[in-house]
Amino acid sequence: MPCPWYHHGVCTSPKLPEPSDAVVNVARCASDREYRSCAYYSEASQIPQRLSRRERLKVYTPIHALPSTISIQCSEAVITKLESGIVIAYCRVLDRVLTKFEAELCSKYWRECPYRYSEPV
Repeated sequence: MPCPWYHHGVCTSPKLPEPSDAVVNVARCASDREYRSCAYYSEASQIPQRLSRRERLKVYTPIHALPSTISIQCSEAVITKLESGIVIAYCRVLDRVLTKFEAELCSKYWRECPYRYSEPV
């Protein structure tokens, strides 16, 4: 069984500030046991309830893949290029991947976003 924090080429470990493909080693992440020696691995029982939502990170290319030229000035948005080559936007406040439509709105109207001033759930 692969690492429970490895999803769609991204490490979603609660030890990371946001999901990232920068720390992914596919051979280790997809192995049956080797992933347990990873610095970003933690047992599910050690995870605060709020952070456990990250393991449900779902990326569906037709609605989440973005053009590589997109930029979002909001400090709560993270643009990430996945191992597969697709670019996605992740919102820290919403704790999920943004759709193309949402990412475009964030790019244009990030100053007016009501979520920016919210505490993460």
